[in-house]
Amino acid sequence: MFLDYFILISVLGAIVVSLLYTVITGISPVSSTFQSRKEIIKSIPLDQAGFIYELGAGWGALAFPLARRCPKAKVVAYELSPVPWFFLKLRALVMGPSNLRVVRRDFLKEDLSGASLVVCYLYPGAMEKLSTKLVLELKPNAQVISNTFEIPSWTPYVIHSLEDVMCPKIFHYNMESAITSMHQFIDILFSIIV
Repeated sequence: MFLDYFILISVLGAIVVSLLYTVITGISPVSSTFQSRKEIIKSIPLDQAGFIYELGAGWGALAFPLARRCPKAKVVAYELSPVPWFFLKLRALVMGPSNLRVVRRDFLKEDLSGASLVVCYLYPGAMEKLSTKLVLELKPNAQVISNTFEIPSWTPYVIHSLEDVMCPKIFHYNMESAITSMHQFIDILFSIIV
């Protein structure tokens, strides 16, 4: 009987915490679809090195394939919501791979300057917040791959269209095009103001 109540309270607690973090982060943890994960993984070179940051890793559907695809890279999976983070962390401890690190932190408050590649599947509001941060912090040779949602005022150098209702497009950016787009945006804004 005690075990039944313990399981019930644990499940209800996990649901409440998940709902609370859905309000805090603005979105519930949603995994990339199989087709979008496959397209993202396929687009990353096998010899990708440096740090790969997955922002909003959720349950780890992309973090593990990223780490296996890029053994020379160090993959850092950021997830703020405690329930998916716990399962992601547990899975990483049990199954590896050794080049995957799982952290429970707000990536908007972290220094992302070490990234050679940033991968994300975030809602438009988060992409807007992330846009300026990436321009200010990423190195000129860094790449960004965004699942489904564009980064506002950036120009992708490749857009992969998928026959996938949940994740219809994958956007590829490099910092050179992002900085050019930001300068164009500033020029347009300046011309409106003046």
